[in-house]
Amino acid sequence: MIANYERLTNPTRVFDHENTAVAQFVDGAGCYAEPNIAQAIERLHDAVRDTIDYNVFNVSLGTELSASEVVREGAGFCLHKSILFVAGCRRLGVPAVLCSDVVVNHVADAAMLTLVGGDAFLHWYAQIYLNGRWIKAAPIFNTLLCALSGIDVLRFNPHADAIEQRNSATTKMLFSGDQRTHSNPDMHDLLTLIRNKHPRMVTSAGRTPTSLSLAGISL
Repeated sequence: MIANYERLTNPTRVFDHENTAVAQFVDGAGCYAEPNIAQAIERLHDAVRDTIDYNVFNVSLGTELSASEVVREGAGFCLHKSILFVAGCRRLGVPAVLCSDVVVNHVADAAMLTLVGGDAFLHWYAQIYLNGRWIKAAPIFNTLLCALSGIDVLRFNPHADAIEQRNSATTKMLFSGDQRTHSNPDMHDLLTLIRNKHPRMVTSAGRTPTSLSLAGISL
């Protein structure tokens, strides 16, 4: 599927897992205390999901975005969280890549729908090589956020893909099947991809808009 596994553990400018901030995040997640790599990755998954706040408004989205910046800012949406998760997996020696696809049936309020321009979202997640197989993981929506939204928490599965977040008892994210794999992404290219799908999200300030600015309110 994806060849040359060794290079998929290397640090890159975006997946800068040699940075002290990323190293401390992985250590602080308790990954090294686990008896096997699957449990270590689960620890990392849950730490990214629950300690990095999910937010699409006024978060870093520029050419300097990297895993270490995600740690320092402590907030972001699926792109940010997936970048950090991929970097953390690579630091633990697990081959990992960033993936993107378009999804519908996404939990969103009116402000988010305005920001993205509809109900089809460019969604980001990770694909990792664990115990002899490629699996997909998406440590995106915080446990607290899921509780407030009335949706199930998406839990890590070391044996199968776990990316289809349920919105209710009968509905879940619907993926278009247009998956793209980014093994060594360049932020200029990722920003172009985002801008083409969601032009309001990419600004000259290098941050996503605030919800107030979308409503035409200035402070």
